[in-house]
Amino acid sequence: MAPAHRRPSNRIEVVLGRSAALCVHPLAAWRSRSRIDRAMLLISYVGIGYAVVLGLLHVGGVGV
Repeated sequence: MAPAHRRPSNRIEVVLGRSAALCVHPLAAWRSRSRIDRAMLLISYVGIGYAVVLGLLHVGGVGV
């Protein structure tokens, strides 16, 4: 295993890691000073909520 300071990483890994951290720790993310983090948190929760409700409506047979 490569040492942590020499491990190659790319932008996709960093974005995925930060996105996962924002979803797992929303209160800490909301308290962050970055407006981008707050916006990403809000957008992701709205998107996930929309997808879940749409999926439940589809499974329940109430779809269009």
